[in-house]
Amino acid sequence: MKEILKFELFYKLLMNAILLPCLSLLTGWFLRYVIGDTVLYNFDMVYSLFSIPGILLVLAYVLIVILCVYFEYIVVYKLVYCFKTRQTIDWKNLSLSSLQDLSVLKTKYFPLLFLYYVLLNPLWHLGFVSSFLPRISIPAFIINEALKMNYGSYLIFIVYILLFMVYAFLWYVPFYMIYTKAPFFQACKQSIHKMLQIKKLWLFLIGIFLMYYVLETFIFPEFLLTTSDFNFYFLRYFLFSSYFRFRTLLFVGYSILWTILEVFAIYTQLKQEEVDPVCLFSQTEKPLKMKWHKKVAHHKIIYSTIFLCATIVFVVMYFHQWPLVHPPYSIGHRGDITQVENSLEGILAADQNNTDFAEIDIQMTKDHILVVCHDTNLKRLTKKDLEIKDCTFEQLQKLTLTDKQGHTAKIATLEQAIQTAKSSPNQIGLLIEFKPLDGDQQETIQQTIELIEKYDFSNRAMFMSMDKESVELLAKERPDWWIGYCAFGNLGHIHIRLNDSFIPDFIAVEESMINTQLLEDARNNNLPIYVWTVDDVNKIMDYLHMGISGIIGDASDQVSHAVHQYKQMSPMDDTHYLTTCSGFPKLTEDESGYLQCN
Repeated sequence: MKEILKFELFYKLLMNAILLPCLSLLTGWFLRYVIGDTVLYNFDMVYSLFSIPGILLVLAYVLIVILCVYFEYIVVYKLVYCFKTRQTIDWKNLSLSSLQDLSVLKTKYFPLLFLYYVLLNPLWHLGFVSSFLPRISIPAFIINEALKMNYGSYLIFIVYILLFMVYAFLWYVPFYMIYTKAPFFQACKQSIHKMLQIKKLWLFLIGIFLMYYVLETFIFPEFLLTTSDFNFYFLRYFLFSSYFRFRTLLFVGYSILWTILEVFAIYTQLKQEEVDPVCLFSQTEKPLKMKWHKKVAHHKIIYSTIFLCATIVFVVMYFHQWPLVHPPYSIGHRGDITQVENSLEGILAADQNNTDFAEIDIQMTKDHILVVCHDTNLKRLTKKDLEIKDCTFEQLQKLTLTDKQGHTAKIATLEQAIQTAKSSPNQIGLLIEFKPLDGDQQETIQQTIELIEKYDFSNRAMFMSMDKESVELLAKERPDWWIGYCAFGNLGHIHIRLNDSFIPDFIAVEESMINTQLLEDARNNNLPIYVWTVDDVNKIMDYLHMGISGIIGDASDQVSHAVHQYKQMSPMDDTHYLTTCSGFPKLTEDESGYLQCN
Protein backbone atom coordinates (compact mmCIF):
# COMPACT_ATOMS: atom_id res chain seq x y z
CA MET A 1 0.00 0.00 0.00
CA LYS A 2 2.86 2.37 0.79
CA GLU A 3 4.22 1.99 -2.74
CA ILE A 4 0.84 2.76 -4.26
CA LEU A 5 0.47 5.92 -2.16
CA LYS A 6 3.99 7.00 -3.13
CA PHE A 7 3.25 6.57 -6.82
CA GLU A 8 -0.11 8.34 -6.66
CA LEU A 9 1.28 11.31 -4.75
CA PHE A 10 4.23 11.52 -7.15
CA TYR A 11 1.99 11.26 -10.22
CA LYS A 12 -0.47 13.85 -8.90
CA LEU A 13 2.44 16.18 -8.19
CA LEU A 14 3.83 15.57 -11.68
CA MET A 15 0.45 16.25 -13.32
CA ASN A 16 -0.65 19.19 -11.17
CA ALA A 17 2.64 20.97 -10.53
CA ILE A 18 4.35 20.45 -13.88
CA LEU A 19 2.28 19.10 -16.75
CA LEU A 20 -0.99 21.01 -16.24
CA PRO A 21 0.69 24.42 -15.68
CA CYS A 22 2.91 23.85 -18.73
CA LEU A 23 -0.10 22.89 -20.84
CA SER A 24 -1.93 25.99 -19.59
CA LEU A 25 0.97 28.22 -20.64
CA LEU A 26 1.35 26.48 -24.00
CA THR A 27 -2.37 26.82 -24.64
CA GLY A 28 -2.22 30.55 -23.98
CA TRP A 29 0.75 31.00 -26.32
CA PHE A 30 -0.88 28.83 -28.98
CA LEU A 31 -4.12 30.82 -28.86
CA ARG A 32 -2.31 34.14 -28.96
CA TYR A 33 0.38 33.50 -31.55
CA VAL A 34 -0.91 30.62 -33.70
CA ILE A 35 -4.69 30.96 -33.75
CA GLY A 36 -4.34 34.71 -33.20
CA ASP A 37 -7.48 35.09 -31.08
CA THR A 38 -7.01 35.36 -27.34
CA VAL A 39 -10.51 36.35 -26.24
CA LEU A 40 -12.42 33.18 -26.99
CA TYR A 41 -16.02 33.26 -25.79
CA ASN A 42 -19.02 31.12 -26.66
CA PHE A 43 -19.32 30.50 -30.38
CA ASP A 44 -16.11 32.41 -31.19
CA MET A 45 -14.34 29.69 -29.25
CA VAL A 46 -16.04 26.95 -31.29
CA TYR A 47 -15.29 28.67 -34.61
CA SER A 48 -11.63 29.11 -33.68
CA LEU A 49 -11.27 25.50 -32.61
CA PHE A 50 -12.68 24.36 -35.95
CA SER A 51 -9.81 26.02 -37.76
CA ILE A 52 -6.88 23.81 -38.77
CA PRO A 53 -4.65 25.01 -35.87
CA GLY A 54 -7.61 24.64 -33.52
CA ILE A 55 -8.28 21.07 -34.62
CA LEU A 56 -4.60 20.22 -34.18
CA LEU A 57 -4.73 21.71 -30.66
CA VAL A 58 -7.79 19.63 -29.75
CA LEU A 59 -6.26 16.42 -31.16
CA ALA A 60 -3.03 17.05 -29.25
CA TYR A 61 -4.98 17.54 -26.03
CA VAL A 62 -7.04 14.39 -26.62
CA LEU A 63 -3.89 12.36 -27.15
CA ILE A 64 -2.10 13.79 -24.10
CA VAL A 65 -5.13 13.28 -21.86
CA ILE A 66 -5.78 9.67 -22.83
CA LEU A 67 -2.08 8.74 -22.60
CA CYS A 68 -1.68 10.29 -19.15
CA VAL A 69 -4.93 8.84 -17.84
CA TYR A 70 -4.48 5.32 -19.19
CA PHE A 71 -0.82 5.10 -18.13
CA GLU A 72 -1.88 5.83 -14.55
CA TYR A 73 -4.58 3.18 -14.80
CA ILE A 74 -2.02 0.60 -15.92
CA VAL A 75 0.51 1.37 -13.20
CA VAL A 76 -2.04 1.48 -10.37
CA TYR A 77 -3.72 -1.79 -11.43
CA LYS A 78 -0.31 -3.47 -11.63
CA LEU A 79 0.70 -2.09 -8.23
CA VAL A 80 -2.48 -3.40 -6.65
CA TYR A 81 -1.84 -6.83 -8.15
CA CYS A 82 1.71 -6.77 -6.76
CA PHE A 83 0.31 -5.70 -3.39
CA LYS A 84 -2.18 -8.59 -3.38
CA THR A 85 0.39 -11.19 -4.42
CA ARG A 86 3.12 -9.63 -2.24
CA GLN A 87 5.52 -9.22 -5.16
CA THR A 88 8.59 -7.00 -4.97
CA ILE A 89 8.24 -3.91 -7.14
CA ASP A 90 10.88 -2.96 -9.66
CA TRP A 91 9.91 0.61 -10.49
CA LYS A 92 12.01 0.87 -13.63
CA ASN A 93 10.66 -2.31 -15.18
CA LEU A 94 7.12 -1.56 -14.05
CA SER A 95 7.17 1.94 -15.59
CA LEU A 96 8.76 0.90 -18.89
CA SER A 97 6.47 -2.11 -19.28
CA SER A 98 3.46 0.14 -18.61
CA LEU A 99 4.61 2.44 -21.39
CA GLN A 100 4.72 -0.57 -23.72
CA ASP A 101 1.19 -1.54 -22.65
CA LEU A 102 -0.06 1.81 -24.00
CA SER A 103 -0.02 0.11 -27.41
CA VAL A 104 -3.58 -1.09 -26.67
CA LEU A 105 -4.70 2.49 -27.47
CA LYS A 106 -3.73 1.98 -31.11
CA THR A 107 -7.20 0.88 -32.22
CA LYS A 108 -9.99 2.11 -34.44
CA TYR A 109 -12.15 2.29 -31.32
CA PHE A 110 -9.97 5.05 -29.84
CA PRO A 111 -12.91 7.54 -29.68
CA LEU A 112 -14.87 5.07 -27.54
CA LEU A 113 -11.87 4.59 -25.27
CA PHE A 114 -11.71 8.37 -24.88
CA LEU A 115 -15.41 8.58 -24.02
CA TYR A 116 -15.06 5.86 -21.41
CA TYR A 117 -11.81 6.83 -19.68
CA VAL A 118 -11.99 10.62 -20.02
CA LEU A 119 -15.73 11.34 -19.78
CA LEU A 120 -17.74 8.51 -18.20
CA ASN A 121 -15.28 7.45 -15.50
CA PRO A 122 -14.49 10.98 -14.23
CA LEU A 123 -18.23 11.74 -14.17
CA TRP A 124 -18.75 9.10 -11.47
CA HIS A 125 -15.18 8.49 -10.17
CA LEU A 126 -16.36 5.73 -7.83
CA GLY A 127 -13.38 3.46 -8.37
CA PHE A 128 -10.12 4.65 -9.78
CA VAL A 129 -9.73 8.44 -10.07
CA SER A 130 -7.17 9.74 -12.54
CA SER A 131 -4.80 12.52 -11.48
CA PHE A 132 -4.95 14.34 -14.81
CA LEU A 133 -8.74 14.52 -14.94
CA PRO A 134 -10.16 13.41 -11.56
CA ARG A 135 -13.70 14.52 -12.25
CA ILE A 136 -16.05 16.20 -14.64
CA SER A 137 -19.60 17.27 -14.01
CA ILE A 138 -22.64 18.41 -15.90
CA PRO A 139 -22.45 22.25 -15.80
CA ALA A 140 -24.39 23.73 -12.89
CA PHE A 141 -26.37 26.12 -15.10
CA ILE A 142 -27.77 23.16 -17.08
CA ILE A 143 -28.84 21.42 -13.87
CA ASN A 144 -30.35 24.65 -12.50
CA GLU A 145 -32.31 25.29 -15.70
CA ALA A 146 -33.56 21.70 -15.75
CA LEU A 147 -34.70 21.97 -12.13
CA LYS A 148 -36.84 24.98 -13.06
CA MET A 149 -38.72 22.89 -15.62
CA ASN A 150 -41.78 20.86 -14.78
CA TYR A 151 -40.58 17.39 -13.79
CA GLY A 152 -37.03 18.65 -14.30
CA SER A 153 -35.83 16.96 -11.10
CA TYR A 154 -37.21 13.64 -12.35
CA LEU A 155 -35.47 14.11 -15.69
CA ILE A 156 -32.12 14.76 -13.98
CA PHE A 157 -32.65 11.74 -11.73
CA ILE A 158 -33.38 9.49 -14.72
CA VAL A 159 -30.33 10.75 -16.62
CA TYR A 160 -28.05 10.11 -13.65
CA ILE A 161 -29.55 6.66 -13.07
CA LEU A 162 -28.94 5.72 -16.72
CA LEU A 163 -25.36 7.03 -16.60
CA PHE A 164 -24.76 5.15 -13.35
CA MET A 165 -26.04 1.92 -14.87
CA VAL A 166 -23.75 2.32 -17.89
CA TYR A 167 -20.82 3.06 -15.57
CA ALA A 168 -21.61 0.09 -13.33
CA PHE A 169 -22.00 -2.38 -16.20
CA LEU A 170 -18.62 -1.28 -17.57
CA TRP A 171 -16.88 -1.15 -14.19
CA TYR A 172 -14.60 -4.10 -15.00
CA VAL A 173 -13.45 -2.75 -18.38
CA PRO A 174 -10.03 -1.47 -17.12
CA PHE A 175 -9.59 -4.73 -15.21
CA TYR A 176 -9.88 -6.89 -18.35
CA MET A 177 -8.09 -4.46 -20.65
CA ILE A 178 -5.05 -4.16 -18.36
CA TYR A 179 -4.75 -7.64 -16.84
CA THR A 180 -5.85 -9.77 -19.82
CA LYS A 181 -5.13 -7.27 -22.63
CA ALA A 182 -8.67 -7.76 -23.92
CA PRO A 183 -9.80 -5.39 -26.71
CA PHE A 184 -12.23 -2.70 -25.60
CA PHE A 185 -15.43 -4.34 -26.89
CA GLN A 186 -14.47 -7.73 -25.49
CA ALA A 187 -13.70 -6.11 -22.15
CA CYS A 188 -17.14 -4.45 -22.24
CA LYS A 189 -18.87 -7.80 -22.83
CA GLN A 190 -16.90 -9.49 -20.06
CA SER A 191 -17.65 -6.61 -17.69
CA ILE A 192 -21.39 -6.70 -18.38
CA HIS A 193 -21.41 -10.48 -17.90
CA LYS A 194 -19.53 -10.12 -14.61
CA MET A 195 -21.86 -7.44 -13.25
CA LEU A 196 -24.92 -9.52 -14.17
CA GLN A 197 -23.37 -12.58 -12.57
CA ILE A 198 -22.42 -11.06 -9.19
CA LYS A 199 -25.26 -8.87 -7.94
CA LYS A 200 -23.49 -7.84 -4.73
CA LEU A 201 -21.04 -5.78 -6.79
CA TRP A 202 -23.90 -3.36 -7.38
CA LEU A 203 -24.31 -2.95 -3.62
CA PHE A 204 -20.56 -2.40 -3.38
CA LEU A 205 -20.69 0.40 -5.97
CA ILE A 206 -23.69 1.99 -4.27
CA GLY A 207 -21.76 1.84 -1.00
CA ILE A 208 -18.79 3.64 -2.59
CA PHE A 209 -21.19 6.24 -4.02
CA LEU A 210 -22.70 6.88 -0.57
CA MET A 211 -19.22 7.20 0.93
CA TYR A 212 -18.23 9.63 -1.83
CA TYR A 213 -21.45 11.60 -1.25
CA VAL A 214 -20.73 11.90 2.47
CA LEU A 215 -17.12 12.95 1.83
CA GLU A 216 -17.98 15.66 -0.69
CA THR A 217 -21.14 16.88 1.02
CA PHE A 218 -20.14 16.98 4.67
CA ILE A 219 -16.34 16.67 4.91
CA PHE A 220 -15.05 18.35 1.74
CA PRO A 221 -18.03 20.49 0.68
CA GLU A 222 -17.28 22.38 -2.53
CA PHE A 223 -13.75 23.29 -1.45
CA LEU A 224 -11.64 20.93 -3.54
CA LEU A 225 -9.37 22.28 -6.22
CA THR A 226 -9.97 21.42 -9.85
CA THR A 227 -7.35 20.62 -12.48
CA SER A 228 -7.80 24.12 -13.98
CA ASP A 229 -6.54 25.62 -10.70
CA PHE A 230 -3.13 24.08 -11.31
CA ASN A 231 -1.52 26.59 -13.60
CA PHE A 232 1.25 29.18 -13.68
CA TYR A 233 -0.45 31.20 -10.92
CA PHE A 234 -0.93 28.34 -8.47
CA LEU A 235 1.93 29.34 -6.13
CA ARG A 236 0.79 32.96 -6.01
CA TYR A 237 -2.72 32.02 -4.90
CA PHE A 238 -1.33 29.44 -2.49
CA LEU A 239 0.79 32.08 -0.73
CA PHE A 240 -1.65 34.99 -0.87
CA SER A 241 -5.00 33.31 -0.22
CA SER A 242 -5.69 31.46 3.03
CA TYR A 243 -8.82 30.03 1.42
CA PHE A 244 -6.80 28.68 -1.48
CA ARG A 245 -4.27 27.14 0.92
CA PHE A 246 -7.11 25.55 2.83
CA ARG A 247 -8.56 24.14 -0.37
CA THR A 248 -5.13 22.83 -1.38
CA LEU A 249 -4.65 21.04 1.95
CA LEU A 250 -8.13 19.56 1.64
CA PHE A 251 -7.25 18.44 -1.87
CA VAL A 252 -4.12 16.64 -0.60
CA GLY A 253 -6.03 14.98 2.25
CA TYR A 254 -8.85 13.97 -0.05
CA SER A 255 -6.39 12.56 -2.59
CA ILE A 256 -4.72 10.34 0.02
CA LEU A 257 -8.05 9.13 1.36
CA TRP A 258 -9.47 8.46 -2.08
CA THR A 259 -6.32 6.61 -3.16
CA ILE A 260 -6.91 4.19 -0.30
CA LEU A 261 -10.52 3.77 -1.39
CA GLU A 262 -9.63 3.17 -5.04
CA VAL A 263 -7.04 0.56 -4.06
CA PHE A 264 -9.74 -1.16 -2.02
CA ALA A 265 -12.06 -1.07 -5.06
CA ILE A 266 -9.46 -2.64 -7.39
CA TYR A 267 -8.53 -5.16 -4.68
CA THR A 268 -12.20 -6.15 -4.48
CA GLN A 269 -12.25 -6.73 -8.23
CA LEU A 270 -9.22 -9.01 -7.90
CA LYS A 271 -10.90 -10.96 -5.12
CA GLN A 272 -14.03 -11.46 -7.23
CA GLU A 273 -12.10 -12.45 -10.36
CA GLU A 274 -9.01 -14.61 -10.04
CA VAL A 275 -6.75 -13.63 -12.90
CA ASP A 276 -3.34 -14.60 -14.20
CA PRO A 277 -2.21 -11.33 -15.78
CA VAL A 278 -0.78 -11.40 -19.28
CA CYS A 279 0.21 -7.74 -19.01
CA LEU A 280 3.89 -6.98 -18.72
CA PHE A 281 5.61 -6.39 -15.40
CA SER A 282 9.04 -5.99 -16.97
CA GLN A 283 10.24 -4.43 -20.20
CA THR A 284 10.63 -6.71 -23.23
CA GLU A 285 12.52 -4.26 -25.39
CA LYS A 286 15.92 -2.86 -24.64
CA PRO A 287 15.72 0.80 -23.79
CA LEU A 288 17.49 3.25 -26.00
CA LYS A 289 20.93 4.02 -24.71
CA MET A 290 21.35 7.69 -24.13
CA LYS A 291 24.70 9.31 -23.58
CA TRP A 292 24.67 12.18 -21.19
CA HIS A 293 27.49 14.66 -21.57
CA LYS A 294 28.02 17.02 -18.69
CA LYS A 295 29.51 20.35 -19.54
CA VAL A 296 31.47 22.07 -16.85
CA ALA A 297 30.91 25.82 -16.67
CA HIS A 298 34.11 27.85 -16.51
CA HIS A 299 32.45 31.03 -15.27
CA LYS A 300 30.39 29.87 -12.33
CA ILE A 301 30.29 33.26 -10.62
CA ILE A 302 28.97 35.04 -13.72
CA TYR A 303 26.36 32.38 -14.43
CA SER A 304 25.30 32.27 -10.77
CA THR A 305 24.92 36.05 -10.65
CA ILE A 306 22.81 36.09 -13.82
CA PHE A 307 20.64 33.27 -12.48
CA LEU A 308 20.18 35.01 -9.12
CA CYS A 309 19.19 38.32 -10.75
CA ALA A 310 16.79 36.59 -13.09
CA THR A 311 15.24 34.73 -10.14
CA ILE A 312 14.74 37.96 -8.18
CA VAL A 313 13.12 39.70 -11.16
CA PHE A 314 10.87 36.70 -11.75
CA VAL A 315 9.79 36.49 -8.11
CA VAL A 316 8.99 40.22 -7.95
CA MET A 317 6.97 40.09 -11.17
CA TYR A 318 5.31 36.79 -10.29
CA PHE A 319 4.04 37.83 -6.88
CA HIS A 320 2.87 41.29 -7.89
CA GLN A 321 -0.92 41.17 -8.12
CA TRP A 322 -2.82 43.93 -9.84
CA PRO A 323 -5.74 45.46 -7.87
CA LEU A 324 -9.31 44.56 -8.77
CA VAL A 325 -11.35 47.19 -10.61
CA HIS A 326 -14.16 47.64 -8.10
CA PRO A 327 -15.57 46.14 -4.86
CA PRO A 328 -17.91 43.17 -5.44
CA TYR A 329 -21.56 43.49 -6.49
CA SER A 330 -24.45 41.32 -5.31
CA ILE A 331 -26.83 40.45 -8.14
CA GLY A 332 -30.17 38.62 -7.95
CA HIS A 333 -30.51 36.16 -10.84
CA ARG A 334 -33.78 37.00 -12.62
CA GLY A 335 -34.84 38.90 -9.52
CA ASP A 336 -35.24 36.57 -6.58
CA ILE A 337 -36.08 32.89 -6.15
CA THR A 338 -38.99 33.67 -3.80
CA GLN A 339 -40.96 35.17 -6.70
CA VAL A 340 -41.61 34.31 -10.32
CA GLU A 341 -38.43 34.83 -12.29
CA ASN A 342 -38.08 38.08 -14.27
CA SER A 343 -41.15 39.57 -12.59
CA LEU A 344 -41.63 42.98 -11.03
CA GLU A 345 -42.24 41.19 -7.73
CA GLY A 346 -38.85 39.47 -8.11
CA ILE A 347 -37.10 42.82 -8.61
CA LEU A 348 -38.74 44.22 -5.45
CA ALA A 349 -37.84 41.06 -3.48
CA ALA A 350 -34.19 41.47 -4.48
CA ASP A 351 -34.36 45.13 -3.50
CA GLN A 352 -35.82 44.18 -0.11
CA ASN A 353 -32.81 41.91 0.40
CA ASN A 354 -30.47 44.90 -0.22
CA THR A 355 -29.09 43.37 -3.40
CA ASP A 356 -27.11 45.75 -5.59
CA PHE A 357 -28.70 44.62 -8.88
CA ALA A 358 -31.47 42.43 -10.22
CA GLU A 359 -30.52 40.58 -13.39
CA ILE A 360 -33.33 40.46 -15.99
CA ASP A 361 -33.63 39.09 -19.53
CA ILE A 362 -35.33 41.03 -22.30
CA GLN A 363 -36.60 40.13 -25.76
CA MET A 364 -38.95 41.60 -28.32
CA THR A 365 -42.61 40.79 -29.02
CA LYS A 366 -44.35 40.60 -32.37
CA ASP A 367 -45.45 44.24 -32.03
CA HIS A 368 -41.90 45.36 -31.16
CA ILE A 369 -42.23 45.85 -27.40
CA LEU A 370 -39.38 44.81 -25.12
CA VAL A 371 -40.61 42.43 -22.44
CA VAL A 372 -38.82 40.82 -19.50
CA CYS A 373 -38.63 37.06 -19.98
CA HIS A 374 -35.88 34.44 -20.21
CA ASP A 375 -37.41 31.68 -22.34
CA THR A 376 -38.31 32.33 -25.96
CA ASN A 377 -41.10 29.77 -25.51
CA LEU A 378 -43.65 30.23 -22.71
CA LYS A 379 -44.53 26.58 -22.14
CA ARG A 380 -42.45 26.19 -18.96
CA LEU A 381 -44.15 29.05 -17.08
CA THR A 382 -47.60 29.22 -18.71
CA LYS A 383 -48.19 25.63 -19.95
CA LYS A 384 -48.90 27.16 -23.35
CA ASP A 385 -46.72 26.42 -26.37
CA LEU A 386 -46.23 30.00 -27.50
CA GLU A 387 -43.21 31.85 -28.88
CA ILE A 388 -42.78 35.41 -27.60
CA LYS A 389 -41.79 36.61 -31.06
CA ASP A 390 -45.15 35.41 -32.39
CA CYS A 391 -47.25 37.16 -29.71
CA THR A 392 -48.25 40.77 -29.24
CA PHE A 393 -47.86 42.34 -25.82
CA GLU A 394 -51.65 42.45 -25.48
CA GLN A 395 -51.77 38.67 -25.98
CA LEU A 396 -49.01 38.16 -23.44
CA GLN A 397 -50.89 40.18 -20.84
CA LYS A 398 -53.69 37.60 -20.91
CA LEU A 399 -51.25 34.94 -19.70
CA THR A 400 -50.24 34.23 -16.12
CA LEU A 401 -46.75 33.05 -15.23
CA THR A 402 -46.63 30.36 -12.53
CA ASP A 403 -43.45 28.95 -11.00
CA LYS A 404 -42.95 25.59 -9.27
CA GLN A 405 -43.78 27.08 -5.86
CA GLY A 406 -47.14 28.37 -7.10
CA HIS A 407 -46.21 32.06 -7.24
CA THR A 408 -47.90 33.96 -10.07
CA ALA A 409 -47.05 37.09 -12.03
CA LYS A 410 -47.65 38.88 -15.31
CA ILE A 411 -45.07 39.42 -18.04
CA ALA A 412 -43.62 42.90 -17.57
CA THR A 413 -42.16 45.30 -20.09
CA LEU A 414 -38.64 46.64 -19.80
CA GLU A 415 -40.15 50.08 -19.13
CA GLN A 416 -42.12 48.71 -16.18
CA ALA A 417 -38.99 47.00 -14.83
CA ILE A 418 -37.03 50.28 -15.00
CA GLN A 419 -39.86 52.17 -13.30
CA THR A 420 -40.05 49.53 -10.55
CA ALA A 421 -36.31 49.60 -9.89
CA LYS A 422 -36.14 53.41 -10.01
CA SER A 423 -38.88 53.78 -7.39
CA SER A 424 -37.74 50.84 -5.21
CA PRO A 425 -37.07 51.64 -1.51
CA ASN A 426 -33.38 50.64 -1.62
CA GLN A 427 -32.74 51.93 -5.15
CA ILE A 428 -31.77 48.60 -6.70
CA GLY A 429 -30.03 48.61 -10.09
CA LEU A 430 -30.67 46.37 -13.11
CA LEU A 431 -28.34 44.06 -14.98
CA ILE A 432 -30.11 43.83 -18.34
CA GLU A 433 -29.30 40.81 -20.50
CA PHE A 434 -30.23 41.05 -24.18
CA LYS A 435 -31.71 37.91 -25.73
CA PRO A 436 -32.35 39.11 -29.29
CA LEU A 437 -33.24 37.02 -32.30
CA ASP A 438 -31.31 37.42 -35.53
CA GLY A 439 -32.32 40.68 -37.17
CA ASP A 440 -33.77 42.54 -34.20
CA GLN A 441 -30.52 43.48 -32.43
CA GLN A 442 -30.53 47.07 -33.73
CA GLU A 443 -34.11 47.77 -32.66
CA THR A 444 -33.59 46.08 -29.28
CA ILE A 445 -30.57 48.26 -28.55
CA GLN A 446 -32.21 51.44 -29.79
CA GLN A 447 -35.35 50.94 -27.68
CA THR A 448 -33.21 50.11 -24.62
CA ILE A 449 -31.22 53.32 -25.02
CA GLU A 450 -34.42 55.38 -25.32
CA LEU A 451 -35.96 53.84 -22.19
CA ILE A 452 -32.80 54.12 -20.09
CA GLU A 453 -32.36 57.78 -21.00
CA LYS A 454 -36.07 58.53 -20.62
CA TYR A 455 -35.86 57.56 -16.94
CA ASP A 456 -32.26 58.75 -16.42
CA PHE A 457 -31.28 55.23 -15.32
CA SER A 458 -27.85 54.76 -16.92
CA ASN A 459 -26.04 55.18 -13.60
CA ARG A 460 -27.93 52.18 -12.17
CA ALA A 461 -28.03 49.88 -15.19
CA MET A 462 -25.45 47.56 -16.66
CA PHE A 463 -25.85 45.43 -19.74
CA MET A 464 -24.66 42.10 -21.09
CA SER A 465 -25.50 39.44 -23.65
CA MET A 466 -24.30 36.19 -25.13
CA ASP A 467 -24.98 37.83 -28.48
CA LYS A 468 -21.78 39.65 -29.32
CA GLU A 469 -23.42 41.85 -31.97
CA SER A 470 -25.83 43.32 -29.41
CA VAL A 471 -23.20 44.43 -26.91
CA GLU A 472 -20.97 45.75 -29.70
CA LEU A 473 -23.87 47.87 -31.00
CA LEU A 474 -24.62 49.25 -27.55
CA ALA A 475 -20.94 49.98 -26.84
CA LYS A 476 -20.70 51.86 -30.12
CA GLU A 477 -23.78 53.98 -29.32
CA ARG A 478 -23.07 54.49 -25.60
CA PRO A 479 -19.39 53.80 -24.88
CA ASP A 480 -19.62 55.24 -21.34
CA TRP A 481 -22.22 52.70 -20.18
CA TRP A 482 -21.18 49.60 -18.19
CA ILE A 483 -21.40 46.84 -20.80
CA GLY A 484 -20.18 43.26 -20.49
CA TYR A 485 -20.23 39.88 -22.13
CA CYS A 486 -22.06 36.81 -20.84
CA ALA A 487 -20.00 33.70 -21.53
CA PHE A 488 -20.81 30.02 -21.17
CA GLY A 489 -17.57 28.83 -22.76
CA ASN A 490 -13.97 29.95 -22.40
CA LEU A 491 -10.55 28.35 -22.63
CA GLY A 492 -9.28 30.21 -19.60
CA HIS A 493 -7.01 32.71 -21.36
CA ILE A 494 -7.78 36.41 -21.82
CA HIS A 495 -5.69 39.10 -23.45
CA ILE A 496 -7.44 42.37 -24.27
CA ARG A 497 -6.10 44.14 -27.34
CA LEU A 498 -6.70 47.84 -27.90
CA ASN A 499 -7.70 47.21 -31.50
CA ASP A 500 -10.39 44.66 -30.59
CA SER A 501 -13.77 45.58 -32.07
CA PHE A 502 -15.35 45.36 -28.60
CA ILE A 503 -13.62 45.63 -25.23
CA PRO A 504 -16.07 44.57 -22.50
CA ASP A 505 -16.22 46.32 -19.14
CA PHE A 506 -16.81 42.95 -17.45
CA ILE A 507 -17.40 39.29 -18.20
CA ALA A 508 -20.15 37.19 -16.62
CA VAL A 509 -19.19 33.51 -16.64
CA GLU A 510 -20.84 30.24 -15.64
CA GLU A 511 -19.30 29.02 -12.38
CA SER A 512 -17.79 25.85 -13.86
CA MET A 513 -15.49 28.14 -15.90
CA ILE A 514 -13.86 29.72 -12.84
CA ASN A 515 -10.17 28.96 -12.42
CA THR A 516 -7.10 30.89 -11.31
CA GLN A 517 -5.78 31.25 -14.88
CA LEU A 518 -8.96 33.01 -16.02
CA LEU A 519 -9.04 35.23 -12.92
CA GLU A 520 -5.42 36.31 -13.26
CA ASP A 521 -5.71 37.05 -16.98
CA ALA A 522 -8.86 39.08 -16.33
CA ARG A 523 -7.26 40.91 -13.43
CA ASN A 524 -4.19 41.81 -15.49
CA ASN A 525 -6.49 43.25 -18.15
CA ASN A 526 -8.62 45.29 -15.66
CA LEU A 527 -11.58 43.08 -16.47
CA PRO A 528 -14.01 42.28 -13.61
CA ILE A 529 -15.42 38.75 -13.54
CA TYR A 530 -19.00 38.10 -12.44
CA VAL A 531 -20.02 34.48 -11.81
CA TRP A 532 -23.43 32.84 -12.25
CA THR A 533 -25.35 31.07 -10.72
CA VAL A 534 -24.15 30.73 -7.08
CA ASP A 535 -26.28 30.61 -3.92
CA ASP A 536 -24.19 28.77 -1.32
CA VAL A 537 -22.66 31.29 1.11
CA ASN A 538 -19.43 29.30 1.53
CA LYS A 539 -18.91 29.13 -2.22
CA ILE A 540 -19.68 32.83 -2.57
CA MET A 541 -17.09 33.73 0.07
CA ASP A 542 -14.56 31.45 -1.61
CA TYR A 543 -15.12 33.12 -4.98
CA LEU A 544 -14.86 36.60 -3.47
CA HIS A 545 -11.53 35.75 -1.84
CA MET A 546 -10.28 34.51 -5.21
CA GLY A 547 -11.07 37.89 -6.81
CA ILE A 548 -14.57 37.56 -8.24
CA SER A 549 -16.15 41.02 -8.64
CA GLY A 550 -19.82 40.08 -8.88
CA ILE A 551 -21.97 37.21 -7.61
CA ILE A 552 -25.16 36.35 -9.52
CA GLY A 553 -27.45 34.03 -7.58
CA ASP A 554 -31.08 32.92 -7.42
CA ALA A 555 -31.31 33.45 -3.65
CA SER A 556 -30.59 37.18 -3.51
CA ASP A 557 -30.69 37.24 0.29
CA GLN A 558 -27.82 34.73 0.47
CA VAL A 559 -25.84 36.59 -2.17
CA SER A 560 -26.39 39.98 -0.55
CA HIS A 561 -25.53 38.69 2.92
CA ALA A 562 -22.28 37.05 1.76
CA VAL A 563 -21.10 40.08 -0.23
CA HIS A 564 -21.93 42.42 2.65
CA GLN A 565 -20.07 40.16 5.08
CA TYR A 566 -17.05 40.05 2.79
CA LYS A 567 -16.94 43.85 2.50
CA GLN A 568 -17.01 44.19 6.28
CA MET A 569 -14.07 41.83 6.83
CA SER A 570 -11.93 42.92 3.85
CA PRO A 571 -10.16 46.26 3.19
CA MET A 572 -11.95 48.53 0.72
CA ASP A 573 -9.18 50.89 -0.37
CA ASP A 574 -7.20 51.91 -3.44
CA THR A 575 -4.54 49.32 -2.65
CA HIS A 576 -7.01 46.55 -3.38
CA TYR A 577 -9.32 48.30 -5.88
CA LEU A 578 -8.68 50.69 -8.75
CA THR A 579 -11.78 52.59 -7.71
CA THR A 580 -14.00 52.54 -4.63
CA CYS A 581 -16.45 55.20 -5.83
CA SER A 582 -20.17 54.49 -5.71
CA GLY A 583 -21.66 53.64 -9.07
CA PHE A 584 -19.75 52.19 -11.98
CA PRO A 585 -16.00 52.72 -12.41
CA LYS A 586 -15.20 55.87 -14.38
CA LEU A 587 -11.96 56.66 -16.16
CA THR A 588 -9.99 59.83 -15.51
CA GLU A 589 -9.99 62.53 -18.19
CA ASP A 590 -6.73 61.30 -19.71
CA GLU A 591 -7.99 57.66 -19.44
CA SER A 592 -4.81 56.68 -17.62
CA GLY A 593 -6.70 55.22 -14.65
CA TYR A 594 -9.98 55.19 -12.72
CA LEU A 595 -11.41 57.95 -10.56
CA GLN A 596 -10.81 57.41 -6.84
CA CYS A 597 -12.97 58.55 -3.94
CA ASN A 598 -11.43 59.66 -0.66
